[in-house]
Amino acid sequence: MLRCSTIFSGNLGLVIILLMVFDAPASDPGDWTGWHAGLFGGFMSGKLNSDNPAHEESTKDYTDDKPIAGIDAGYYRQFTNDWVVGAEVTVPLYMKKGTATDKKYYPDSVKYEANYRYGALLSVKAGKAFGIALPYVYGAIGFVNINGKTLNVDENDLYAPGASQSAAATHLVWQLGAGIDHMVSDALLLGARVAAFDAARADHTMPWNEPGPNNFGYKSVLLQFNISYRF
Repeated sequence: MLRCSTIFSGNLGLVIILLMVFDAPASDPGDWTGWHAGLFGGFMSGKLNSDNPAHEESTKDYTDDKPIAGIDAGYYRQFTNDWVVGAEVTVPLYMKKGTATDKKYYPDSVKYEANYRYGALLSVKAGKAFGIALPYVYGAIGFVNINGKTLNVDENDLYAPGASQSAAATHLVWQLGAGIDHMVSDALLLGARVAAFDAARADHTMPWNEPGPNNFGYKSVLLQFNISYRF
């Protein structure tokens, strides 16, 4: 598994390279004011975190690296000094299922899954336009609903091949990072960003671990690429 520190340093380097490439071609300054909507795809590398030491011990180093994809829409406003502010709504449509295997109580027999169901985030962005390049910093807050599942354990906490239990919960999430957008034409934007991504702990108590709570969260680094149409 890739470690978050390695992913972060590599992604930061990629963003710097993209900044140099996008800012290289001299061009007439673009007007960033307007609406845009598009698609995004990316990759998150992180780790599950729990307030239950027994779970942390049983799953050992539960890392969870996954692709992510979805849609977004937003608005930019450019001022006379070339500073730009914006807002954006992001709706993830796909996150790869997270998995882990019990290493202590039921070695390699009991498995855990985390399935993304739905979510949305609101971002606020601020940057300074350099013609057709717009480097920016941003922060986002929102929620995701995750269905946690335990496989091969019954309601009495006994090993039972084929048994399945699940408990869904909604997590508060935030992102904090930086990126760059490139105005390919009046109608097309390409962009890249890197950010810290945190899903706060939420209660996923199942019958076998009642009365709970059984809280889990997720901390990761996000690398994301965007393509947007300007209206």
